[in-house]
Amino acid sequence: MSINKAAKRYTAILTALMAVTAYMYFLVNDIKSELVKNMDSLYIHTLSDFIVNIDNNIKVQLKDEPFVQTLHNDEKLRAHFEHTLSVLSTKSFKYVYILYRDKKGIYRYIVDGSKKDRGELDQPLDVNMKEWNKVYKTEKPNIIRQYKLDELWTTYLYPIVRNGKVEAVIAVDFSFELPHRIREIVKPLNRSFIFIFIAIFILIILVILEFYNNNKIKRQSYTDALTQIYNRHYLREFLKNIDLDKYQIMLFDIDFFKKVNDTYGHKAGDIILQGVVGSVQKTIRDGDMFFRYGGEEFLLFVKVENDPDIGLKIAQRVKDEIEVSEFIYEQNHIKVTVSIGVNEHPSRCKTIDQAIKYTDEMLYIAKKDGRNCIRSQDSVQEKSNAPKKMSIDEIKEAFEQKRVICHYQPIYNAKDLTIDKYEALVRIVSNEGKIIGPFFFLEEIFSTTLYTELTATVIDIVFKQISLQEKNISLNLNFSDLIDTKTYDIVIGAIQRHKDVARFLTIELLEYEKLEDFERLKERIVEIKSYGCKIAVDDFGSGYANYEIFKRLPIDIMKIDGTLIKDITESDMSFKIVKSIIFFAKELNIPVIAEFIHSKEVMESLQGLGAEYLQGFHLCEPKEGLHHCH
Repeated sequence: MSINKAAKRYTAILTALMAVTAYMYFLVNDIKSELVKNMDSLYIHTLSDFIVNIDNNIKVQLKDEPFVQTLHNDEKLRAHFEHTLSVLSTKSFKYVYILYRDKKGIYRYIVDGSKKDRGELDQPLDVNMKEWNKVYKTEKPNIIRQYKLDELWTTYLYPIVRNGKVEAVIAVDFSFELPHRIREIVKPLNRSFIFIFIAIFILIILVILEFYNNNKIKRQSYTDALTQIYNRHYLREFLKNIDLDKYQIMLFDIDFFKKVNDTYGHKAGDIILQGVVGSVQKTIRDGDMFFRYGGEEFLLFVKVENDPDIGLKIAQRVKDEIEVSEFIYEQNHIKVTVSIGVNEHPSRCKTIDQAIKYTDEMLYIAKKDGRNCIRSQDSVQEKSNAPKKMSIDEIKEAFEQKRVICHYQPIYNAKDLTIDKYEALVRIVSNEGKIIGPFFFLEEIFSTTLYTELTATVIDIVFKQISLQEKNISLNLNFSDLIDTKTYDIVIGAIQRHKDVARFLTIELLEYEKLEDFERLKERIVEIKSYGCKIAVDDFGSGYANYEIFKRLPIDIMKIDGTLIKDITESDMSFKIVKSIIFFAKELNIPVIAEFIHSKEVMESLQGLGAEYLQGFHLCEPKEGLHHCH
């Protein structure tokens, strides 16, 4: 038997002993109460017989004469009854008397057989009217009990009934000291019980302390000494009783950790490991189980709780949290990333070992795909089944057949949720009629003449839409497009041809490369703005985006990167970053557009932070034509 099992057994035995002792304690006190009750009943039974005899004696003496009136007029008869009652008067039966109720309802003495404090004829007595009146009403005896200090006082009331009417009440006040005597007898026994209670309680405390110390030692054997999270030893215990239907599995690895150790030393590596664990613990929940699986490898069992996507959500939060964290060692600021594999369906595996092995395969794919990413069965499957990127020839054919179109997504005013403007999003219609997004063709033509042709096509489509409806529409370009003379000439030429409606155009600029020629860029932006167009910075907070843009360029609108927005309700770090960006924009008096509004909670959070404009699938999806969903 293990020490902990023994401690549990001893605790159970001692608790049972305490329960038995407590039962005996209360049993003794119940017996005491029962004795008092039975003694009281015995007194009343004896007294009742005596009172009935007195009542019979009264009937014999008075026959049919009125009791109260007769005793008022016959002093000798009163003295006879007082003597009769006084026979009952003892140390226990202290007061024996007869009262009648006058016309005003006041109870007065007519006969008092008490040996002390005897009441005079017609002297009023303050009684419990409610209890005494019961006797007149029911014509039956009544018993009034009350405790005084260590004695039980009882008043026995017996009605004197003549011709179906209560004329007077015989009352006897008696008491006995039995409760006090019983209490004195029981007191040593109760004191013994209390000593037993204390002794058992102390023993239980000692056993609990022993149990706690043993648990502490055991917990230390289950905890990784460096990171203070569970180790593989405890993992083996945990896996014995795991229900795979309740968990998703996540395995992640610190990218290029060996390089950190080689560059900064193993002490820096230890700080990184501790820091990464701290970052992960900020993102996981109480029900999630976190283990150090290997050197820089960590295993996380994520509690499902009716959310089939929770594994990927937690993985994304872990990745984002670590990515923005900075670890300091000897004034060196070190940043790391992680590769993550997620098994969203571990219950499909035959054994837990297979489930972990499959998660490890997903981690391997994440590393193979360039690291700093998340891979799962579903994402890998989606990747393999996704539409293939279009070839140059297919894109050319789409241009020639005029299958380049724009879908439009409304941008809403955050205060009243009215549409303020639209964003134009380029699409290609495939030969089969499917809508293909820019991910599948834009990168292929980025450095070709087709890209310039695409820019010209999109801006013409947008201006045609503006001319028809005179609505504010934005389109996406790169900062490099404005620096490139050929592309810029296409843009400024289109603006000049449509200068009468140019004020409805907003150009959202994306920064994929580090900017260098700020002067030329500023000059061209100023020229564009001279026609009434507005300039927005798109995806601010990601890539090469930096605050220097606002210092050196005349920007009208800031659009916050959607990867920050989408996690704002789940990631405290994302929330703080977005909050600081909005504060910065307000200081510059630049309105903010928050995209990727995918839920009501995200929308309300951005409204609370003061974003001026909102855009996302929760409000409206991109469609052909200028439409309204909300």
